[in-house]
Amino acid sequence: MLIYPSLPVAFSHIGQRTINQDTLYPAIDTANEQTQLFIVCDGMGGVDKGEVASQLLCEAIVAYASSMGNPVFDGPHLKAALDQAYNAYHEYLRQHPLVSRMGSTLTLLQLHKHGATVAHIGDSRVYQLREGKIIFQTQDHKQVNDMVEAGVITATQALTHPWRNRLSRAVIASSDYEEATKPTPDITVLTDIQAGDYFFLCTDGVLEQLDDYALETLLAQDIPDQAKMQSLLALCADRTKDNYSGYLIGISDVMIQVKSILAPTISLKDAC
Repeated sequence: MLIYPSLPVAFSHIGQRTINQDTLYPAIDTANEQTQLFIVCDGMGGVDKGEVASQLLCEAIVAYASSMGNPVFDGPHLKAALDQAYNAYHEYLRQHPLVSRMGSTLTLLQLHKHGATVAHIGDSRVYQLREGKIIFQTQDHKQVNDMVEAGVITATQALTHPWRNRLSRAVIASSDYEEATKPTPDITVLTDIQAGDYFFLCTDGVLEQLDDYALETLLAQDIPDQAKMQSLLALCADRTKDNYSGYLIGISDVMIQVKSILAPTISLKDAC
């Protein structure tokens, strides 16, 4: 399978915070139609140096991918990449003793010959949409979600619970953080990908103003991707308190590889 994205669209805004703690890879205006790896990280504002944590995490994963020849990210590869991130965190903490703790969320999308790998830790999200409908989305790692699943509170109570913003998982390090408590990412390999699909990665700041219905409505519009993104940003501008960042990746074509001399590839878009 060969997946061809259209030109990805990225954004990152400070909102009503004093500093932007979100980090994107590729950086804004540097992704192109050949880009296969996308990362969105949200540094944790409740601990020290969230902007450094998100950057170190992003850089560690990209450096690992480059050093290993851009492998498909499975569990072992992601663990190894995150180990490099933890090493970078601990080195930063060692060099800056006044900083006691740092952490970040992680969302990752990798397009490859088997489909698309989605991995996440925390409450930044990845969506897959088709024909104006969400067909896949990651589930936030929040304490209230764990409480709902355990039957402690209801989903309605979770919306206003005092702990609704507390993460149950993050990439976090501190001087007393146990090695055994390192969380693992949720990993999903999506193989049902079609031309016209969209992937949308975003930090939780985007979700202050954007619900599922609004996202579906915006992306169903028959306008260029840049215009769709501007419509989305118009909902957030001057209203969103948190930093808000994201990546919109449209899929322009999907080719299945056929072992044939006469017909090496078939476009799913053309075959339909």
